[in-house]
Amino acid sequence: MIERQHVWLGPEATSFEEPCEACLSLRESIASDALIVHGTLRADADVGFTTCRRGHRIVVRRIVGRPMPLLRAV
Repeated sequence: MIERQHVWLGPEATSFEEPCEACLSLRESIASDALIVHGTLRADADVGFTTCRRGHRIVVRRIVGRPMPLLRAV
């Protein structure tokens, strides 16, 4: 069982949509849209908490102190 889940946000991000890893690991028949966790984190906050629809706790953290790498178009 997954003990602690994290969602990492970039310095400018204020919202996210990520699958719940704990729900995915249960291997039950769960609708794929029910696995997605939608959330926000204030621009001035570095950490927050949320839960998925089934109650799994998720820590939301902002990457601070280092710039995000730029992605090159291929």
